Amino acid sequence: MNVPLGKRTFIEEARRAQIIECAIEAIATLGYTRTSLAKIAELAELSPGSISYHFGSKDELIQAVVAEVAMMATSMMEPAIVAQSTATDALRVYFETNLAFMDRHRKPLFALVEIVTHACGGTETPGPYAAQHETALRDIEKVLAWGRTTGEFREFDPRSMAIAIRGAVDAVPAELLRNPDLDLELLARELVTLFTLATRRRP
Repeated sequence: MNVPLGKRTFIEEARRAQIIECAIEAIATLGYTRTSLAKIAELAELSPGSISYHFGSKDELIQAVVAEVAMMATSMMEPAIVAQSTATDALRVYFETNLAFMDRHRKPLFALVEIVTHACGGTETPGPYAAQHETALRDIEKVLAWGRTTGEFREFDPRSMAIAIRGAVDAVPAELLRNPDLDLELLARELVTLFTLATRRRP
């Protein structure tokens, strides 16, 4: 049984948040394949039946985890990006806030990486991160379109550039796992320089 949105009490919402938090902890520390509903229930000090009451299946819980991590990142990044007066600055802040999020929220990040790596979808059922990935690409394309409209950016295929930008960002977590002391501020500056040069209109 999964209680529909809009019919949940305050206590039920708090319980769902607790379960999602424990799921993030379990996936980040144990890995996706070793994380079970029973393990999450143990961390949350609940019965496995309580998990099933709030989330109909492990897949539903995983979708909720992905949505929670995406919301955390968006709430940190979006206000800073839209506050910029130029597309060039918005692109810079995109990299800076993205890597700052990775630095400050490592367990949610690593849980998301585990999900993306192991919870793959098929031809009929997309993976749990597929929709978020498309949203991320479209958000980048909006910044790129802004810069092309103002004349800050040169002519290029926006989807190709968005894929390149997203690919550079998505490569960071794996390196961070190998090297926890990775200088993310330095890396952000280098990515800003790289894609500023790649996108800017030349005289």
